[in-house]
Amino acid sequence: MYVVWALGQEFVLQSFFYLRFEALLGSNWAVPASALLLGAAHIPNYLLAVSSLVAGLFFCDMFRRYRNLFRLGLAHGALGLLMAASFSDSVLHHMRVGIGFLRFHA
Repeated sequence: MYVVWALGQEFVLQSFFYLRFEALLGSNWAVPASALLLGAAHIPNYLLAVSSLVAGLFFCDMFRRYRNLFRLGLAHGALGLLMAASFSDSVLHHMRVGIGFLRFHA
């Protein structure tokens, strides 16, 4: 189910935000602007925020070049599942963000 959620996140990021930033700022500046937005969406979970920023730079650049949401969604899902398997819940807080991150009790 997480892969479906990741595909939805990529759809919103690329089809909505990236394309609008590209129209406003040009394709070179749309990549970091969209990646910053993705990283900010994962605050206050700093591990997810930083990893989302880095992954967002890659994903947005790949979307700029190839325009393939399906592959990006699969890669996003695979990396998310890899992170969930690699870090304990005391660190990742079940990959929650916002108030869910702050209220999580492991």
